[in-house]
Formats: sequence, C-alpha cells, structure tokens
Amino acid sequence: MFTSIILFIFGLILVIKGGDWFVDSSVKIAKISGLPEAFIGATLVSIATTSPEIMVSATAAIKGHSTMSVGNAIGSIICNIGLILGLTNVIMPSNIDKRLFSGKAFLMTIYMILLFILGFNGFIDRVDSIILIILFIIYVIYNSYSVKNRRVLVSNRSSKNILPKEIIKIAISFIFGITAILIGANLLIDNGVILAGYLGIPEAIISLTLIALGTSLPELVTAITALRKGHGSLSIGNIIGANVLNITLVIGISGILTPLKLLKQNIYFDFLVALILMLLLIIPLIKRNRVTRLNSLILLLVYIGYITLLYGVFS
Repeated sequence: MFTSIILFIFGLILVIKGGDWFVDSSVKIAKISGLPEAFIGATLVSIATTSPEIMVSATAAIKGHSTMSVGNAIGSIICNIGLILGLTNVIMPSNIDKRLFSGKAFLMTIYMILLFILGFNGFIDRVDSIILIILFIIYVIYNSYSVKNRRVLVSNRSSKNILPKEIIKIAISFIFGITAILIGANLLIDNGVILAGYLGIPEAIISLTLIALGTSLPELVTAITALRKGHGSLSIGNIIGANVLNITLVIGISGILTPLKLLKQNIYFDFLVALILMLLLIIPLIKRNRVTRLNSLILLLVYIGYITLLYGVFS
C-alpha cells in the first residue's frame, strides 16, 4: 500500500508539472503560429489548462474505469466552484463585470442540465459524446465572437523574434509536458484503483475527491495567483471555462473512446450538487456584480458537506 501511495503522489506531481509545461509551450506555439489572441484564449489555453482532467479521464476510460472518468470531471467541477472559488473569495471577495461572465455562466449551467438529461439512462454513449463535443464547439464560437465584439482581437505574429534555439526549447517543453501528463495519468488511475481496494472506498469516490482535487490544482494555482494580484474576475472566468470543458470535452472525449457508465449516485447526487453550486455562484453574480464573502462561505460549506456525505454515506 505504501508503494501505491508514493506512486499516486508521484503521478499527481507529474500531471501538475506536465500540465504546467504543456500550457506554457502551447501558448508560445500558438503565438509563433500567428493565431489571433482571442482564438488562443477561447480554445488552446482553455484546453491546455484542462489537459490533466482530459488525460486522466481518457486514460481511465481506456483502462475500463469509466466511473473514474465521470467522477474526475464532475468532481473537478464541484471542487472548482465549492473549494477553489469558495475559499479564495472568502479570503478576498471579487468584483465582477456581469457582461463578461453572464453568457458563459448561463452556458455552463445549461450544459450541466443537458449532461443530466443525456446521462439519465445511466450511460454516456458515443452519440451523447458527439453532442457534448458539438456543445464545446458552440462554446468556442460564442467565446471567440464575444471577445471579437469587444474589439480586443489582435494578431500575435511574433515568429520573427523567435530564435531556432527557442523553438527547440518550446518543442521539448511541449513533448515533456504531454509525456509527463500521460505517465502521471496512468500512475494516478492504476494506483487510485489499488488504494480504493485497500481502503474499501469505491473508485467513484476516489475520483470525485482525491483525483479531482489533483487535476484541479492548476485552477487553484491560477485562483491564488489572481487573488494575490487583485484579479479575482480572472479566476472566476478561468473556472467557468474549465467547468464547461469538463462537461463537454473531458466527458465527450472519454465517451467517444468507450461508452461511460453512470452510477445512480452520479445522476441523483453528484450532478445535482454540481448544478446547485453553479446556481449558488451565478445568481448572486448576476444580481450584484460581486461574489460576496457570505456567498463564498456558502459555496465552501456545500463542498465540505458534499465531501462529508461522500465518505460518510456512500463509501
């Protein structure tokens, strides 16, 4: 068991650090290519920051642990809103421009409801997964269009200033990043299954808590950094985007690889908690243009209550 714990932690470190390298190199590659900044933000950066969730859930699906695929995605959503946004905004409440976030927050909530409808029969099959991927494309188009309308769409043609040595360095970082995520994801899944067996805890709960928290660490780091620099709205925007990608891309890709089985707990408890947290976030956000300390404390308490019920009732 001790070896499994060490390997699980090592896998977590590889996923986090690999995600770091992958994000940095992806952004640099996009800038060298001359892609518009709005497109980079709406697609590549969002996908890169969610790469740990994508890789872990996809790996779990391939290995036949579909409940882990779903648990990681939904657990990350719950962790993002309840723990990360709740904790950081209890410390320092954020002022928000609802014009920037109301549309994305609305899409996030609608997508969660659609996921509940698609999975109500207990499965996310390949047709459902294709629908989720289409929803992701709609989100990208909406995001790019909204940024373009604010007249901040600029070109990033900087390849003339990039030396060949720098290009090689970026390519190595990209390869190392994706390799580290893949190796880390395999270690997380394999040893997560072993730990679940040792502890007598269902795989779904391990994925909803420990693995979800691990793959959400990039969002936590972003939130803390944004908080320190006084950019709370950046953190909220990043988390809304990450949640949309967890619903559409993470579950969508995993479901295309292999049909995903949903537990009754996923449908009637996990999905419901995720939706409640979304509503608790966006309703005050739209009404007040601010995430208050009281609102954040409620989010945090819901998360603590959720974790307590998972380990007290469902394990």
